[in-house]
Amino acid sequence: MGQCNMAPSNRRLNGWMIALMPYSIAIGPLGTLLTLEIASLRGSPVDVSYAMSAGSAAGVIAPLMWGFLLDRYGGRRVLALGFLGTSIFMLALTYVNAIPQISLFYAAASLFSSAVGVSTSLMVISSSSKDKWSEGYSRLNFISSLGYLIGDLAAAALSSILSIRLIILLMGLLPTASTAWLMLTMPSEGKVTRRSGGYRQIKRVVNTGDLAYVFTLYTALIVFYVSSGIFNTLYPYGLREGGLSKTWVMLIISAGLGVQILGFRVAPRIIRRLGGDAKAASRSLILRSLSYALIGLTSSTPSSLVVTGLTLYPLAAGIAFSTFYTASSIMVFEKLNHGEEGKGIGVYNVVTGSAYLTGSFASGYLASAIGIGQSYIVAGVMLLGSAYLFNRVSGRTTSMLEVARLRSEG
Repeated sequence: MGQCNMAPSNRRLNGWMIALMPYSIAIGPLGTLLTLEIASLRGSPVDVSYAMSAGSAAGVIAPLMWGFLLDRYGGRRVLALGFLGTSIFMLALTYVNAIPQISLFYAAASLFSSAVGVSTSLMVISSSSKDKWSEGYSRLNFISSLGYLIGDLAAAALSSILSIRLIILLMGLLPTASTAWLMLTMPSEGKVTRRSGGYRQIKRVVNTGDLAYVFTLYTALIVFYVSSGIFNTLYPYGLREGGLSKTWVMLIISAGLGVQILGFRVAPRIIRRLGGDAKAASRSLILRSLSYALIGLTSSTPSSLVVTGLTLYPLAAGIAFSTFYTASSIMVFEKLNHGEEGKGIGVYNVVTGSAYLTGSFASGYLASAIGIGQSYIVAGVMLLGSAYLFNRVSGRTTSMLEVARLRSEG
């Protein structure tokens, strides 16, 4: 199999992961902060969905571009560019006064942020054996989520004494520290070399079973990301419109991230206990679906918003998401590890980014038509469909393994 000779040592990998911390602190609360800024400008749910959709749209095509650049220049340069670009446009957000400008600069920041996502995924799968991917990816997401939590807690604390713009200004300076740390701790990769055609050749086993597996897997992922786009875009706005203060909104989002951090620590164990990636993804989606629906059914007063925000939301955004994200990502990576990993991960991000964009864009219109709470229920029902598809994938995987076993015995 074509592999890129760019796998870093453990020391370099650890240094690279630490570099993610300041960046994650900065980017974690950005979407929520901008949602609150739009609300303060008397924006509607449609305005929020437009802004969040602009950010998602930037992530639709950008991963393909970053994938090609990864193949050519390696992870270190692309990661540094992602850090710097995100910082520049976060700082630019502090100088705008209109919602369309917020959408534009948020899209630009998201474009460079996607470079971080694509390059980090490639570094994880290229630096460890396949049986260690789950642990490595969980560790990566643990560090990122810890940064998001610190960022959310800091934003929640600062929101009572500083303006949203000043908070974004302070956060926007942090990715420059990530760039400096990366440059100091990770030596230059030099020329990226490849064996056996490397990134220029995809070596797949193309058969009906494999195609059916990939089609079902990606359909399930699309449904999940459309659902998440609906819920994640509306939830901070719904909390604010439901009567909660900006500080409470940030604290509830932080509670979800806190449980998510713990979830990434135990996700590999949960996946093994539930019987593998596909089964774990299906079970976690059922939990997330029920949480969405119950939030929509019960969140009618500020007190109920606080109760569900500190109980059901952490289940959905914490344990359920961390388990699903780890399991589903490994399932995708296993199908991409036959060459052209950079572009392969780029395609994966294009598909999921397009789905999230669709959900984010539709969320405002859906909320205007049926209400915010009912929109949460719709998102939950969609997750049940995704859970069913992952259950089908699990059954197909078991059947394929049984066929392989019988062939080997024969």
